[in-house]
Amino acid sequence: MANDNILDTFAEIISHFQAIPGNQINLEQLNNIEEKLFDIRSQLQFELLNAQNQRNWKQINKLELALTECKLTLNSVRAAIINVSIIGINQENLAQMQKILQQINNARKTQVNIDFAIRLLGFLRRLFL
Repeated sequence: MANDNILDTFAEIISHFQAIPGNQINLEQLNNIEEKLFDIRSQLQFELLNAQNQRNWKQINKLELALTECKLTLNSVRAAIINVSIIGINQENLAQMQKILQQINNARKTQVNIDFAIRLLGFLRRLFL
């Protein structure tokens, strides 16, 4: 199921953030995040196409919101890459990431993946502002 792949990708991103030495994101890590977000965007687009074919309007609305958040987050990451800035991760964000990893596990069990993906994309975008 594509939703599980999306959550797996988010878990990878958050785990990479937590493992960054000195809590400083560098250019290579930003490029990696960009690739993963691009994969998430592609998966969301596929899910949106399926929802459109099924005429599932509620799911379509959620997926369109998730795609918008993903595009905004990708733009923030790309801007950070262009600026070649080093982005710091503070302790509050590290604590939030730990909660997110637990929520990813819970979302896998409860199948609220798209709603959760939207919230995660918002958090990731705030890191790059």
